[in-house]
Amino acid sequence: MNSYERTMAAIHWEKVDRVPVIPLIIQHAMALCEVPHSVYSKDPACMAQTQINALKKYGYDGIHITTDNQVLLEAFGGKIRFPHDEPPQIIKRALFDKDLSKLPKVTKESGRMPVICEATSIARRELGDSAFIKTNIDSGPFSAASALCGEEAFLMNLYDDERFSRDLLELCSDAIITYGRAVAAAGAHALTMGDSTAGIIGAELYEKYALPFAKRVIDELKKTGLPIFYHVCGNTSHISHLLVQTGADVLEIDSMVPMCDMKVHLVNKTAIEGNVSTIAALLNGTPEQVKREARECIGPFGLNGGLILSSGCEVPRDTKEENVFAMVEAAREHVE
Repeated sequence: MNSYERTMAAIHWEKVDRVPVIPLIIQHAMALCEVPHSVYSKDPACMAQTQINALKKYGYDGIHITTDNQVLLEAFGGKIRFPHDEPPQIIKRALFDKDLSKLPKVTKESGRMPVICEATSIARRELGDSAFIKTNIDSGPFSAASALCGEEAFLMNLYDDERFSRDLLELCSDAIITYGRAVAAAGAHALTMGDSTAGIIGAELYEKYALPFAKRVIDELKKTGLPIFYHVCGNTSHISHLLVQTGADVLEIDSMVPMCDMKVHLVNKTAIEGNVSTIAALLNGTPEQVKREARECIGPFGLNGGLILSSGCEVPRDTKEENVFAMVEAAREHVE
């Protein structure tokens, strides 16, 4: 199996020759290549090559074409500042009242969407089907809506104005679908989106406001024929049973959720990506600790598919190289 074949087999719960490894690496890859965030975030060739260089260095199975999570906000008219070597920062939200007609219509040409699409195309031209190319389409509907008007304001509206909240979520869903279709056409092997703001609300609110819109987006984007990944940071144990209902092909699970606890909800329908600790193991731990956590992730799955070994969230910039190598080695060393 090559890396693409191995990853697709894992997604479909088929036997693999070894567990595929795709860590979520952004700033660490920039540090390796001595590329500043301000260039990486806006230059598609730089973005693609930075990710490819990290892939070749460590020998894992796939890359994330991804940068910050402000691409949708920018497409809707929000203002972003690009510090020289820090992640882009919000300086102006896109929505300050409840008049949704003020928001521009999002097309595949909006904001930095063409940057992400072109970076995807460049990576696909260089890697072909030898490695797995997963492109981040920014945010799930709940997180996108929160970003547009501010998290506190949006969460208050869930209680104060249900109609507005649902209309905004619908508008964000349409934009994400547009974005996802453009990225699929650019050559991605899979699409991923983060909906981490949805992880801080209770199960009842998640089921009412986040789940229906995430499900709609995922259902529409599955029509591209690509696997869809769904990422929610933090401890999502309270909504694990609902995450599966989104219909995502792969759930990206943070290190706070034990793999064995999450696996009981899957029923060989949804695969998991995760979830070596980004801080305790990768940043501050030793290679032995990273391998131990990686083996704990692999244990419930073995070589039967269903798992892409990864970091629980983004690999910190200053992670020691030997710790990233250790995660890859743990997968290669696992035999049955």
